Amino acid sequence: MRNLRTEFLASLRRAVGNSEGVAVATSGGLDSLAVLANLILEHGDQRRITAVAIEMIDDRGKSNIPVARNLLEGIGLRCDLRIVPISRRPTGVPEWHAEGPRLDALPDANRLLVELAHEAGADVLLTGDGADELLGSGQYLTPHLLRHGNVRALPDYWRDHRGEYQPTKKLETLAVLSPLLGRRRRAMTYLACSWPELCSNPPHDFLAEPYRGIATAWTKSWIGSLVRLHERHHDSLAVMEAWSDLYPHQRLRTAGLVRNEDPFLDPEFVERAKRLPLHRRYDPSYPHPYWRMKSQVIKLMPPGALAHLPTAKQIFSRAIVSRVDPAELSAKYLLESGILSARALSGDLDPMVATRIVEVEQWLATAMELGYELID
Repeated sequence: MRNLRTEFLASLRRAVGNSEGVAVATSGGLDSLAVLANLILEHGDQRRITAVAIEMIDDRGKSNIPVARNLLEGIGLRCDLRIVPISRRPTGVPEWHAEGPRLDALPDANRLLVELAHEAGADVLLTGDGADELLGSGQYLTPHLLRHGNVRALPDYWRDHRGEYQPTKKLETLAVLSPLLGRRRRAMTYLACSWPELCSNPPHDFLAEPYRGIATAWTKSWIGSLVRLHERHHDSLAVMEAWSDLYPHQRLRTAGLVRNEDPFLDPEFVERAKRLPLHRRYDPSYPHPYWRMKSQVIKLMPPGALAHLPTAKQIFSRAIVSRVDPAELSAKYLLESGILSARALSGDLDPMVATRIVEVEQWLATAMELGYELID
């Protein structure tokens, strides 16, 4: 494998193509910064580059915009910065596609970014999507670090990684002991630890029958296919985790007006990056957990950037779920079609489920307006 930054620059060139105006969706995080910084360094003299950002308040009560401004100024990146608040609604709606609804967390917000890019005269909007899934340091790396002589990295690695469903101590011990298990049991152990909500095959209470039964049967079949895939092709829990982070990962279609490109998810770049040994995704030499777990993204940064990088990741879960109020949820077409159970809207509804209901309802409503009909 050649130098990963060389491969990333090639991915950027493919994403930009012949576009004279280029916009980058900028959040203040490392992934979008890697795209923007390299784009300006490589193409800033030939292209009109604009950073577009939606102001959001993170879970600690801090705005992402001062972070983004400080990054641009500190690294000396010269470009226009266009900002809108997350409370603003887009002029249009996300572009409708017959194959199904968008499944991003904030489709209206992504439409806002596209409108900002279009107003700036951009032909393409680049994002940092996929960097975490492709290059981030995951769980179960203890055997890989040991195998490559990185024993001193283990204390920091265990502190930096917090198991989502199980304590890190349990997960990393399982990773060490997993070679003693048979291939099938190893695959089932991974799924039970990392995907417990799917393995329990819960009823989809918000769906009406027969759709609830269909969804439950499909989930069971899909889990079975994952067990078989990991059993046949992946020999460690860390490899299973890396594969599951990336697949299935939906490359979002454009929300309209200008095309979308994700340099981290460029097929050629993905194939090159997958050759990177997993233990190299974690670098204990950096002073902050965020940097250690994002070491491969940091290595894509231009010289001199390190002193200006954020040392912690901003989380916007509250901002995302606040876009939908479950108490005021309306799902006319889903209810009339018999897909959604009426009682699902009368009780406590998980905000993320409510977000998905809004997205599917919007897609279905647009389909009806376009003349489509529901059939059994």
